[in-house]
Amino acid sequence: MNNQAPYPWQQHGWELLQQYRKSDRLPHGLLFNGPSECGKKHFAQRFAEAVLCTADRSEHGAQQHHGKACGKCHSCLLLAAGNHPDLVLLEPQEEKKTIQVDAVREFIQDATLTPQISDRRVCLIMPADVMTSEAANSLLKTLEEPASNNHMILVTEHATHLPATIRSRCQIVYLPLPTQQQSLQWLQQQQPQQQWEELLNTAAGAPLRALSFEKSDIMHRRQQLFDSFAALISGQQLPLAAVTVWNEEGSEMLLKWLYEWTLDLLRGRETGVENMHGLLAGRDLSNLIPSLDARKLIALIEQLVSLNRGVEERNLNRQMQLEALAVSYTGLRSRSAP
Repeated sequence: MNNQAPYPWQQHGWELLQQYRKSDRLPHGLLFNGPSECGKKHFAQRFAEAVLCTADRSEHGAQQHHGKACGKCHSCLLLAAGNHPDLVLLEPQEEKKTIQVDAVREFIQDATLTPQISDRRVCLIMPADVMTSEAANSLLKTLEEPASNNHMILVTEHATHLPATIRSRCQIVYLPLPTQQQSLQWLQQQQPQQQWEELLNTAAGAPLRALSFEKSDIMHRRQQLFDSFAALISGQQLPLAAVTVWNEEGSEMLLKWLYEWTLDLLRGRETGVENMHGLLAGRDLSNLIPSLDARKLIALIEQLVSLNRGVEERNLNRQMQLEALAVSYTGLRSRSAP
């Protein structure tokens, strides 16, 4: 329990939950939803600790700690040691990508017990959207008929992947990414000597991802991928050669960057090369951009969005999908182009 506070950009969601607590109306089912790397897991853990903290039982304690865990009571010490009996956690096993029905049934048995140390019991499922359909259905009755003083928290970045019956029985708390100003201010506090703006843009606006990027070779890898991308669209590299380079990067960031660069190509085609930004702005593409087919660029953007969803939802053949994508980039020039 090194940091009992939520991140600064999560204050609105935190205050909403404190209002529920102060009026003794904390829902039995909560769904924390937000984009990747916005700090949902951290928020859920800090909130669970606050609910279980026994120093927060009194009105004075609640005012002193502003709804946060004290870090000193018996309950907080058990949480720090990782063996609090009133905190139940369900995550995918390391060798599995999904949460199976047997794991949920075992989780439900623990989730319906009476609190032993704290006034309440908190049950976390992270990430909830990886539950199989059978597993999610087995959880439904527990959400419909919750045990007294027990609270179930589901954490996800894909709330729509959960059955509507699950979502309807939870109070949804949306946890957004911070603004760029909030992100840069927080990152500067973590590492004052670092220039964060480019790293934050590379991380698609996610400060936690940017912080992890600072300790990696991500900028070098991104530049290699971009060089391959630029060579492909200018006809200096074959699709299979480009895919060989692309395969060295994970799907999430690769598709985000390809989307960003393709959108910038469309921006240059429709509004002029001078309005392009990012890595493409530093390239001499003035002769190439006017020859690109705007309809094909739009189709490629839609293809990237669809592929990103497919990677998340289904086990697509990554190699085949990337090869088809690379071939599409080679056909971007309009037929009337010289």
